[in-house]
Amino acid sequence: MGVNGIYGLSGSGLDIESLVKVGMLGKQKQYDKLYKRELKAEMEKEVFAGIYKDLFAFKYKTLSDYKMQSNMSAMKASSSNESFITARANGSAVAMAHRVEVTELSANAHLLTKDKIHRDGTAANSIQLKDNVFQDLQRNADGTFTYKDKDGNTHTAAADAKAISFTLNGTNQALTTEEQKKNTVTYTFADLYNGKTYNDLAADINAKSTGITASYDATTDSFSLYNKTSGSEAGINLTMAGAADGGEYASQLFNNLHLEQSKDGALHQLTPPSGHTVPFAAGQTNGCMGADGKVKVDGKEYTGVKNNSLTVGGVTYNFLGKTTGVTTVSVSQDTDKIIENVKKFVEDYNKLIDDLSEKYNTSSWNYDTSSDYEPLTESEKSGMTQTQIEEWNKKVKSGLLYHNKIIGNLLTAMREAISTPVKSVDGQYNSASSIGITSSNNKGHLTLDEDKLKKALAAEPDCVYKIFANDQDKYYSTDANKKRDYIRTDDYNNRGIINRLYYNAINDGVAKVKDYAGVSSDSKDETTLGKKITRFKTNMDSFKSKMDDYKTRLFKKYDAMETMIARLNSMYNTIFGGGTK
Repeated sequence: MGVNGIYGLSGSGLDIESLVKVGMLGKQKQYDKLYKRELKAEMEKEVFAGIYKDLFAFKYKTLSDYKMQSNMSAMKASSSNESFITARANGSAVAMAHRVEVTELSANAHLLTKDKIHRDGTAANSIQLKDNVFQDLQRNADGTFTYKDKDGNTHTAAADAKAISFTLNGTNQALTTEEQKKNTVTYTFADLYNGKTYNDLAADINAKSTGITASYDATTDSFSLYNKTSGSEAGINLTMAGAADGGEYASQLFNNLHLEQSKDGALHQLTPPSGHTVPFAAGQTNGCMGADGKVKVDGKEYTGVKNNSLTVGGVTYNFLGKTTGVTTVSVSQDTDKIIENVKKFVEDYNKLIDDLSEKYNTSSWNYDTSSDYEPLTESEKSGMTQTQIEEWNKKVKSGLLYHNKIIGNLLTAMREAISTPVKSVDGQYNSASSIGITSSNNKGHLTLDEDKLKKALAAEPDCVYKIFANDQDKYYSTDANKKRDYIRTDDYNNRGIINRLYYNAINDGVAKVKDYAGVSSDSKDETTLGKKITRFKTNMDSFKSKMDDYKTRLFKKYDAMETMIARLNSMYNTIFGGGTK
């Protein structure tokens, strides 16, 4: 009979299904071996994907932070009068005292309602824009609108006709045609009839992202326009559209807001455009600009100060008020911050190297079976709980990189980057160990002697930055790729330990992991491990076909045996009287 046939009808007593299963055991073991190798390779790719992610983050985030002078050569600044001047220093600042005077503060452009908003409509306390410019606005049966102007004259307009239109400019530069379109706020008669308010006006101005912030205060019934950037190049310029395009009532609206410039603690009237008696007129531009600050630092005058902030010699000064005398800003080393950052580096470094060391030194040996832990087949899983399966897989994965060459070379390179003295650094403090960073075991785990680090910083304040990042600014090409290649191939012994890690140890590790296993657990790539997994899957498919063929041959073999036994039984019955008497 065929593979799906019925067996055992000949009376032979043979259990054909069991015989076939027994016959397939050897083949199934061969297939399971292939299956485990393929699954193990996928698990290895998954583990390497995690390592790649960790190395990538360590290089481009962690190490990049520790290469910064502001972190490893931290300075601090203190002001003798923080009511007028505050300051902060970066790593390039020199420890010294600076003499600072503030002659003029920079100012922001600011327009503010004087007293209260005026309304030409009958609703005196209304926050709706239509009541600011119209006495009455009604919708007609044909969809048009009828309204009365401030003089009581009646007009009719289409629903989509422009009622109010103006353009914002937060700079002292002329706007392009596209910028004008982008920065224009327009309301139709339908918009006003449907209830546009002062709050809507503020929100629509803010949405233009011109740097101008608007707000309406219902308590004081006042409107405010403010440019977030100070200085003479930032301002508030409002251009009313032409009279026929919404500029007439836009002008009326802003004149009724009673806007004046807030400057030096007082309000100042805006000068009306030439030929006009009010600040805002159709087709005209008006507003105000901010002002630059003027300061002296160590006797040198600086004009054009923006946002009341100035950076000179690695010190950023923030000006809060005019000074009547000299304020002293003292710069000194921020030893506490440097120590804190070195401690953080040791922690970050240990987190990575400890994880790599664990993977490298953890064996997959199963003492119960005197063999390595191997991935489970489906039949093996059938006799286990889900928790047991998960624990088993953890043990398989934990030993996948035991004495792996890529990880071993990376660990060696990381340890050498830390332990090798920096030849380009003069003085007695030219190595990680000289400032208290040493390895506590042969696996590369670091410890920090804070007292030794404090002593080194007291003797040579810039020793940490030099040991960590020396030689990184030696090449000045604007081409980032050329700079990277230069730093990588330059004398290794002259390079700071962070640059050795960044450009050598971790960089090589990232490249080798990427080449061998790729950047993710997806097996469909051209990496060494990806190709290996593909081969395993191809071999498994091929072997599976061969198994099916072999199984078919076994059934045919036993089918023939059944047929032969049936014939023999028939002959026996014929010869020995198997018939009816």
